Amino acid sequence: MGLRKGEIRRVQVTGGSTFIVSLPKWWVDDVKLKQGDLVQVLPQPDSSLVIVPRIGSDGEGGKSASIEVPSPDRIEEAARLLIAHYLAGFDVITIQFKRYSPDAGHRIKDIVRRRLVGVEIMEGSADRIVVQSLLGHSEFPLKTAISRIHVLSSLMHKDAMRALKEANPSLAEDVAQRDDDVDRLYFFVVRQLKAAVVDRSLIREMGLRGPRDCLGYRLVAKSLERMADHAVNIARAVRMLDAPVQMGLMESLEEVSAFAMGICEDAMRALSRLDVELAQKSISLAQEVGAFEGALTKRILESGSRAQSMIGLRLALESICRTADYGADIAEIAINLSV
Repeated sequence: MGLRKGEIRRVQVTGGSTFIVSLPKWWVDDVKLKQGDLVQVLPQPDSSLVIVPRIGSDGEGGKSASIEVPSPDRIEEAARLLIAHYLAGFDVITIQFKRYSPDAGHRIKDIVRRRLVGVEIMEGSADRIVVQSLLGHSEFPLKTAISRIHVLSSLMHKDAMRALKEANPSLAEDVAQRDDDVDRLYFFVVRQLKAAVVDRSLIREMGLRGPRDCLGYRLVAKSLERMADHAVNIARAVRMLDAPVQMGLMESLEEVSAFAMGICEDAMRALSRLDVELAQKSISLAQEVGAFEGALTKRILESGSRAQSMIGLRLALESICRTADYGADIAEIAINLSV
């Protein structure tokens, strides 16, 4: 359907009490409407109306796509296309292999299992793999998924700090592996929000007020996903230590960590309530983190540790502080959505 300029239509009255507006013929032809078909009329926050054709739609699509893998050495390109089609809302995706390769098949199956929520392998052979998305916003509500990302990223941060304190590489590795769980949920949230942008009828079903909320929650999900990435960075610093972190220095790092996580908790609480005052408080507190970072950086450099250990601690500190920044970003989104 090509873009066309808006048209002016006159409101008419029929039967003395029913107001009607005719639909443009070119639009009716483009969306293949016929007499007796249903359309959904959706009121928007700006007092406008959106008309959505409901013919042949059961609410959640059913779109299918096919991806061709010309050779095994291009499997990474196919993997990126698979994720892109999943995010775009395709429910059935077929990956065709022109040349059979066990490694290529295993790679695709690994992506499905580790990175895509609610997607199952429906068919697998030497020539192709068919995957299908079986989970939608009704089975796993959008805001529940975002809340789950927050919980997972917070637990990752907590365990990363414990791994740093105990110089525990096994726990650090466990934190890094959990990042896949966050990525899966993040992709699921992006998929749902993209679907809502395309089909406005889904916005209210997801508990959102309008298209602007889609952008806001997309940014919230990204901030939470980045918090999980920084938890992984803290965990990776463990392998750079040649000795346990000095007690006093570790206590200071834990204090900054608790301060940063408190900002994030308040920001998420402000988002759920659209509490402007609490959001403003979170942003103000995040602005204080820079002073902590400067003072602790100086202590790390003066600790007498080996260069590699100091680099690891400095990277961990930076990730702790960036976590506070992402909390402030979420608080700012809460303020924007409250208006």
